[in-house]
Amino acid sequence: MNRFRAMSRMMLVCDLRDAPTLIFTFLVPVGLLIALVLSFGDMPSASGGDSVNEVSSNVVAFGTAFVGIFAGASHLALWRENGMLRLLRAFPISTGTILLAQAVVGVMFAVAQALLLVAIGTTPWLGMTLLATAPAALVPIVLGYLMFFFLGVLIGILVPSMAGVSMLAILLVIPLGYAGGAMMPIEGLPDWLQTLAPFTPIYHLREAVTMPLVDVGTWSDAGVGCLYLIVVSAVLFILVRALMRWR
Repeated sequence: MNRFRAMSRMMLVCDLRDAPTLIFTFLVPVGLLIALVLSFGDMPSASGGDSVNEVSSNVVAFGTAFVGIFAGASHLALWRENGMLRLLRAFPISTGTILLAQAVVGVMFAVAQALLLVAIGTTPWLGMTLLATAPAALVPIVLGYLMFFFLGVLIGILVPSMAGVSMLAILLVIPLGYAGGAMMPIEGLPDWLQTLAPFTPIYHLREAVTMPLVDVGTWSDAGVGCLYLIVVSAVLFILVRALMRWR
């Protein structure tokens, strides 16, 4: 436990001092929130009124996925390139402890990001309206972050270079965000994408977040989404734990 705490503390300090991590965690999602709400917020909503609530909550879900996949992929690629993995090999610490320590630090950033987005989204300028159940949305946010974090670690294991890791992460998360209905209301997508959407991970993350946050969807859909996130996260963790090597 002492090793886990020490590793978590070290990773937290490193991330707080890393400008790209702070920019991609906070500035990029905030810019996306403002741009999408101003672009699509006036669209009619299937639940009545405009689409501000749907668009805002979708950005919260997408921001979680975006930060998760980049944190998992970029940290591992950076450690491999700067020799950190070889240094860690000299210490009596398991790969599982390293992964979980970075995941816990990432969850802290993901929760802070979600709170920032909600704070900005609920300003009179954007007009997002929260439910009393909004704090429950932190559950799928944490689960969604973990799923995409372990997916990012898998990318970092399979792709040998930092540039390749970043490119593949972008090529995965942007199309998944669009196809999953996180970049715009799903009703505005082409029919074939609306059919494909339920098979994408961001769709389930979005469904699990939007119901407790802004009352869009159903609680059964939110439950299914959380179950999906739990199962896929567990599978990915087992996979990356088996594949990760000290190199």
